[in-house]
This record gives sequence, structure tokens and C-alpha cells, in this order.
Amino acid sequence: MLLKLNEELPLNAPIDEVWKLLRDTPRLTNLLPGVESVARLNEEGMEAYAASVSEKVGPFKVTMKVEVLVTEIIEQSFLKAAIKGADSIGLNRITGSMRVALDAVPSGTQMHFEASIEILGKLATLGAVPIRRGTTQAFAEFAQNIQEQFAKERS
Repeated sequence: MLLKLNEELPLNAPIDEVWKLLRDTPRLTNLLPGVESVARLNEEGMEAYAASVSEKVGPFKVTMKVEVLVTEIIEQSFLKAAIKGADSIGLNRITGSMRVALDAVPSGTQMHFEASIEILGKLATLGAVPIRRGTTQAFAEFAQNIQEQFAKERS
């Protein structure tokens, strides 16, 4: 099952502050729902991370080990990454890519988020509706968390 996401997030913060947050892995990790841990991988000449992610999808809780490989960076405006992962027994797998683009706007920064994720295994058999619902809720929670982060920094 292919899951495509395309989200827009207006942020009341200058583009350089938003970029700093995106590049500060420990800080960003605290804002991402379902992310239990993230560690940088020692890949020569590459920026890569291993993460443990848990999410409730329908009646099931799924925990996956996910690798994120940053494939392209344009300072303060664009980040692209490849994603792959699986649960501990191999019944569920994901593979795909994500892109984050930032634009300076009068009110602060506009974040454009796109992801294309292939979901394989038992998780895919649940169907698109519960997976999309969970993904939409997770992005809404991330949006709220990042907005609150910038509001806290301003006060």
C-alpha cells in the first residue's frame, strides 16, 4: 500500500530558527509523536539515523526500527531523506522518502512536507483509512508541538 502525504504548516518563526530546529535531532525528536529514540549512525560520508517508532494503528500497536538517510540538503530551505524500516519479526515493513521545504513568508516560515511511503506486510492489510487517519493525527500533533515550541521560545 502506498501512502502519500502532502502537508503545509505555517510557523510563526523566522526561517533560520525553523531550520535550526529541523537540524537539531534531539530537539526535533521530542516533538515527533511516536518516536521513542533516535541515534546517529556512523556512516562514513553520510548523515543517517536509526529510530524506534511506535504507533497505534487501528486495534494494533506497531513498533518499528527505522533508518533515515539524509540524501539532499540545501541550507535553510530543503531537506530530503530516504526511509526504510521493519518491526522486530519482519511482519511489517516500510520504505520511501520524505521532503521538507521551507519558505520565508511575512508571518514567519511556511513548511511544506511531502512523503511517499510504501507499507508492506500485515500493517498494509488494515487498509488505507486507518493508516491515513493515524498519520493525519500524528502530523497534527507534530504541528501543535512545533507551534508550542516556538511560542515558548518567544515568551
